Amino acid sequence: MESIRTFIALELPAGLKAVLARMQKTFMQRSAGVKWVRPESIHLTLKFLGATSMEQVDRVCGVLDHLTRNVEPFPFDVTGLGAFPNSRNPKVIWAGMQVEGRLKAFHQELETALAAVGFAAEDRAFAPHLTLGRLRDGLARKDVAGLIEQFSSEQFGRFEGDHIIFFKSELKPSGPVYMALKDITLLKNA
Repeated sequence: MESIRTFIALELPAGLKAVLARMQKTFMQRSAGVKWVRPESIHLTLKFLGATSMEQVDRVCGVLDHLTRNVEPFPFDVTGLGAFPNSRNPKVIWAGMQVEGRLKAFHQELETALAAVGFAAEDRAFAPHLTLGRLRDGLARKDVAGLIEQFSSEQFGRFEGDHIIFFKSELKPSGPVYMALKDITLLKNA
């Protein structure tokens, strides 16, 4: 059976993407060797599904329709930069997110509902972050580590996420290409 690679994400507002693009530019001017995520592609992954059959696509769309019926937009703060596995040995650069309990509760409901339609729940706790770039070579580590330390407590602002998107992801040599399979706008006072 044919499958596609998919994930579910909270789309970010344009204002936040502009702020993060400026941060990436600051890094680019001071360090090479990082493959940056295109600003328009930065998102908060709620659930990576991986290989998904067309039958499962329909089920996931049904789950999203059901779970988002009365959900209002999610407020969040973007604060500080960090890295995986850690800032002294950075391989992935990210911006941190402080989210309210509603988003964490929604994430748990999503995990439970998707497990019921065949997608295993995550073993690790939900750790919201925005991936900004990945190091391509070890020579950049020292420069990047210093920049991460410099911006580790930077306040990027308070934002609101009002779109949940079910994406198809195609991996290309130039980077992943995302196509929305379903786009749900969350309305205030739903």
